[in-house]
Amino acid sequence: MKLIFIPVIGLVLSGCAGKSDYSPPADATGEAIFKAACLECHEPKEDGTFFELGKEKATPSAIAETINKGGFTMPAFPNISGDAMKKLSEYVLANSKTAE
Repeated sequence: MKLIFIPVIGLVLSGCAGKSDYSPPADATGEAIFKAACLECHEPKEDGTFFELGKEKATPSAIAETINKGGFTMPAFPNISGDAMKKLSEYVLANSKTAE
């Protein structure tokens, strides 16, 4: 059982890790970019929000940095930049709970 369990965990964790080659269309909205690039791993909570952000993470620039660099299980999205990154970061912020 252990031999099967360990590879399965690795597959689950790697499903949303690494580097993504996704490039948004020039006219894409923040919502469209989120649906195409993020929704596979980030489902909305019961209240419709996606994230609970602390004060230090509740800014468009902090969100953009996380999207660009990725995280432990989140892939980096180096091809989202400029206006597309601004739209996506603002969408994420508008659809998240933030610490007061």
